[in-house]
Amino acid sequence: MSSSPSGVSGAPAPSTVVQPQQFAPGFSPARAALPIYRDPPGETVTTVNHKFLEPTPMYSVQEMLQYSPGVQVQAGNNSRDVNISIRGSGNRYGVGFPLGIRNIMMYEDGFPIVTADGVGRADMLDPHAFSAVDVYRGPSSALFGNYALFGAINYRTFSGAEIDGVETGSEFGSFGYSDNFVRAGKRYSTRTIGDIDISLFASDARGDGYLARNSYEMDQARVLATWTPTPSDRFTLKLIFNNSFSTFMNRESQNQYYWNPFGKTFDCSVAAVANAPFCNNLNVPANGLFTSIRAPLVNQSVWQLGSHLHAPREIAGARWEHDFDNNTTLRSQFTYDYYDFASGTWPPPKVGPAVLGGLGGPVAIRGPSVGISATTDLTSRTTLLGLPATLFLQGFYDNVKSANPLSNQVPNTWNWGALGGPVGMIDSYTSNTSLRAREEIALTPQMTAVMGMSSNWNRVWGVYTVYNFAANGAVTRPTAVAADNDYWNTAPEASLTYRITPEVQLRGRYAAGYSTPAFVYLTTTQNGAGNNSTLKAQTNMGVDLGVDWTPREDLLVSLIGYNEWYRNEILTLSNALINYQENVPASMHRGAEITLDWRFHEGWRLLAAYSYTDQFFTNYWDNLGPFKGRFVYYNRAGNQIPNVSPQTLTGRMGYDVPNGQLKGLGAYVEYIYKAGYTIDNANFTSLPSYGLVNFNVHYSPEIHDSYLKHIEMYLNLNNAFNHNYIAGSFVMSNTLLAGTAIQTPAILLSTAQGAGILAGQPRSLVGGVKFKF
Repeated sequence: MSSSPSGVSGAPAPSTVVQPQQFAPGFSPARAALPIYRDPPGETVTTVNHKFLEPTPMYSVQEMLQYSPGVQVQAGNNSRDVNISIRGSGNRYGVGFPLGIRNIMMYEDGFPIVTADGVGRADMLDPHAFSAVDVYRGPSSALFGNYALFGAINYRTFSGAEIDGVETGSEFGSFGYSDNFVRAGKRYSTRTIGDIDISLFASDARGDGYLARNSYEMDQARVLATWTPTPSDRFTLKLIFNNSFSTFMNRESQNQYYWNPFGKTFDCSVAAVANAPFCNNLNVPANGLFTSIRAPLVNQSVWQLGSHLHAPREIAGARWEHDFDNNTTLRSQFTYDYYDFASGTWPPPKVGPAVLGGLGGPVAIRGPSVGISATTDLTSRTTLLGLPATLFLQGFYDNVKSANPLSNQVPNTWNWGALGGPVGMIDSYTSNTSLRAREEIALTPQMTAVMGMSSNWNRVWGVYTVYNFAANGAVTRPTAVAADNDYWNTAPEASLTYRITPEVQLRGRYAAGYSTPAFVYLTTTQNGAGNNSTLKAQTNMGVDLGVDWTPREDLLVSLIGYNEWYRNEILTLSNALINYQENVPASMHRGAEITLDWRFHEGWRLLAAYSYTDQFFTNYWDNLGPFKGRFVYYNRAGNQIPNVSPQTLTGRMGYDVPNGQLKGLGAYVEYIYKAGYTIDNANFTSLPSYGLVNFNVHYSPEIHDSYLKHIEMYLNLNNAFNHNYIAGSFVMSNTLLAGTAIQTPAILLSTAQGAGILAGQPRSLVGGVKFKF
C-alpha cells in the first residue's frame, strides 16, 4: 500500500498527479519503480511514516509500530529490547534464548535483519533512523519465506536525497535518559560516474532506567549508499553497527509485581530471607564452579552476580539491480550478519530428573552467531493472455552457525559479572533454501488478481552438551543431546483487489505461513536439556477481507477482518527455571483491525489504530506432569491462548497552528489502551487492563535566509496519571497441586515465578530538540 499524505496508510491515497483509476491496483508507474516487497497489491499492509512523529520523543520502535493495528509490543529483559508481536505472534514466547523476536520476518531497506534461525532483535533499532516502517500482517510466507508466520516488517532508513544536509538531535528526560543522534545525507549527480545517494545515521543512547536495576548504553551507526553508474544498473551498500550494553532485573511473579513493581519499594540489591517474598533472587554454586555437597548453592541477587547483556552486532549487505529493459529487472543481494553477546539469562542445564552441573539460577551464555543470506530474483512486467501482468521469481538461501558456551556465575562479583566454571555448550547450525514465485495480473483497470507461492527446505542440527560434575568437581562423561531435523514447507497465496470507485477499494486474500523450530527448542524439555526433536513446524492459513475508504485526501479509513487456522502452533511455557516449547495441534485466531487518519478541520488531526483479536485452542491436551505413575492431561479446547490482549488501541488528537505568527506551535494528547488477558493455559490468571495518557507540546518556527534550515523543540509528559501497569509477561506452565492430580489454583499461581512480569514505565518527562543544516 502506498503512503498517503497523512503519514499512516492502509490504502492508496488519491494522487493529484496521476488519477488512480487509470491503472489497476499495483500497476501505476510509481509502483513499477518499487521492489516487490515494498508495496505488494493484495497484502494487508500499514505504512507508518516518520513525518507525523517528528515532534515525538522515540525511545524504541514501539512509538512507531503502535500506530499499526494488529501490533502489540511487550517489554523485553533489557532496555529498548521490546518483543514485537503481530496478531499475537511474539506473545507466545518468553524472552529467553534464542534472544529476540520470532515468527516475524524483519528487514531494513530490504536487507534481512533476522538470522537464519528466525531470530530478530529490537535493541539494534533506533527509531530516529527510519523514515517509514511497513508492517505486513497475516501469513506472509509466500512472499517472505520461513518465519513469516504472522507477517513481516520492513524498516526504511532515510535516503541522502531525503536528508539533503545534516540533521542533529538530542532527547533527554527522566531516569537519566539521553539519545544524541545525527543524520547526514546527500544525492550527487555527475557526468562521469553517474548518480550517488548516500546517507549516514549514528546515535548514542544511555540512561539509568526506571527499574531499580536497568541502566544501559547503546551505540549505533548505519550507512545506506546507492550508486547508479548507468540508467540500467544500481548498486546498494548497507552497513549496520550496533553495540548494546544493559543491566537488568529478574522478572517477577504476580504478587511481587503488586508488592514491589520497580524493585524500589523493597530493596532487592542483596539477597536475604527477609526480602525473598518481594525479590526474585537466584541460587548459584557458592564457588562459582560446580554444584555438589562440597559446593553448596548460595542465594544471590542480579546485583551481586553483575548480570547484564552485552551484544555487539555487525551487518553488511550489497545489492545489484540491473534493468535488461524497461520491463525486466534482475536483482541479486548478499548479506553478512555477525552477532555476539554475553548474557546471564540462560536456564541451568540439567538432563531429565537428575540434576547435573549448575542447578539454581540462570547461567551465563555467550555467542557468537555468524550467518549469511543470498537472494537472486527477476521481476518482469509483461502480459498474460493479453492482460498486464507482473511476474516475480526468487531463489533464496541463508544459514547461521552458532557456538554458545554456558558458564556458572560467580557470587558477589557485582558489576564485574565474572564467569565461573563451564557447565555446557550449544553448537548449532540452521539453513533455509527457498524458491518463491508471484504473479500479479490486471484483470481490469479496477481489479488486480495475485497468485503466489513459496517452497522452503529448512535444516536444523547441532549438539547440546551438558558437563557432569562429580562430588569433588571433576568432570565426568558429558551428556550430549543431538538433533538433526529437516522441514519442508510450502505456502500458497491468492488475492483479489477491486477498486469500486477512486474512493473505495475492497480486498480479499487467502495466504499460508510456516515457521520452523529453533535448535534449542529441539533439545530442551520441561526438565531441562533433553530430546524434544519431535517438535513440528508450525503452519497457518488465513483469510483477510478488507475495505479501504479514502473519500478525500484528509480522511483514511481502513477496516480488516481476518480468520486464521493454525496447526502445531508452538507455545513457550515457563516454570521459572526453564522455558520449553510444545506444539498445540490446532488453534484459531480471528479478529478485526481498524485504521483511522482524519484531518477534520484545518490544523486538527485524529489518528487511531484499533485491534480486536479472539484466539483460542481448538485441539490441545496439556500435559501437567506425572501422578502415581501416569501423566495427567487437561483438555484446553475452547480456552483463550495466553499472553495475548484481546483489544488494543492507540489514539492521538492534535492541533498545529496552520498559519500566522504562531505557525509551528502544536500539541496533542495520546491515549494507549490494552485490555486484560490471561497468562496460563487453564485461564486461571488474569492480568489487568490499562490505559495511559501522554501529553505533548512542540514548536517548529519558520526560518528564512539562514544556514540553519529547520529547528524543532518538543516536550512529552508520558503516563501523565502515573498508572502502574504490566509491560511484559510470559506464558506460565500449569502444574499439579503437590500430591494430587488437581491443577494448581490461581492463588498459588500468583506466587509462581513463571509469570515473568515486568512493570511499565511510571510518569516521565522527556524533551528534545532537532536542528537541520
